[in-house]
Amino acid sequence: MFVGFRGSGASLALLMAVTALGVSGAAAPGATGHRAIGRADGLRASLAANGSLTVMSYNVEGLPAPARFGRSASLERIGSRLADLRREGRQPNVVLFQEAFAAEAGRIASKAGYRYAVDGPTAGEANRQPAPAGAAMLVDQASHLKGEDDGKWLGSGLRILSDYPITKVERLAFPAWACAGYDCLANKGALVVWVNVPGAAGPVAFIDTHLNSRVASGVAKARADMAYAYQVDALRQFIADKVPPGAIAFLGGDFNSGKAAIRREDLGLGLLPDGRNSLLEALADERDVSVPDSSDTQAILQRGKDWLFYRGNSRCRVALTGFDVPFGRAPDGASLSDHLGYEAHYRLGGRPT
Repeated sequence: MFVGFRGSGASLALLMAVTALGVSGAAAPGATGHRAIGRADGLRASLAANGSLTVMSYNVEGLPAPARFGRSASLERIGSRLADLRREGRQPNVVLFQEAFAAEAGRIASKAGYRYAVDGPTAGEANRQPAPAGAAMLVDQASHLKGEDDGKWLGSGLRILSDYPITKVERLAFPAWACAGYDCLANKGALVVWVNVPGAAGPVAFIDTHLNSRVASGVAKARADMAYAYQVDALRQFIADKVPPGAIAFLGGDFNSGKAAIRREDLGLGLLPDGRNSLLEALADERDVSVPDSSDTQAILQRGKDWLFYRGNSRCRVALTGFDVPFGRAPDGASLSDHLGYEAHYRLGGRPT
């Protein structure tokens, strides 16, 4: 919510910082726990019976005014498109959203017929964990004009939708000091939900996250990269603590890695142990995985920010079977968000070979 400026030094510069927060996210208004939404219809029973699962990751650019103006129509169209996919029996079973905090983004679940929806950390759930000595630069050189010491105005922007029952929820807000630039105005972090997926050997973990931007943060790259490294460490520890090594798991989100070698190296240290990158795997072996012949897929790969990892376990194999970009670019190059939304298709069942 934007209820005014806080702190004696706040000025138009801070409003500009919030406006630039398109790289960040916040939780949609409403309940912070899981809840049923819509009617229990449209489930793909025949596909679920044979272990089919579709997972989508999408940064919907759901920033409210004054951070963004004119987003209502696009967010409404995202909900309508998902509803159309459901009527066609092609809706993703689980959706991982980032930047889903405008009111219109919060209504997507109901419009698209999802029974369950869960939000990530809110602005009021800031993590006050003390900073280590190594983070002194982030703490001591915080810039008020860059939004770094004005508290959390927004939540995490994380939201998970599911056709199937959500049985458990875990949330992580990154330490309040572990951020850089305009991103500090949002309470970024991670969200884990456990879902009873048909055909799986036990509950399945779905993890959604959004990490600190680089250039768009408005501060020096070295500063943004330091904050990024601390966030990655916190995310890695959170997953290790909350998701047992033997659990079937999916990890998606806006990782803001881009082409920065230092960020790709941080991510390469195994956020999801034994996990596979759905996009890279789909493009590496098109003989076995159905991939659309689309420039959208290459655009996602070249941007290098939106990733979706997966893994099975010793009792239940998870195999990638397809890949699609339902929220790509129109012929004129326009899109419903500044990110493209993609989905990966999996088959669950059978012991690993």
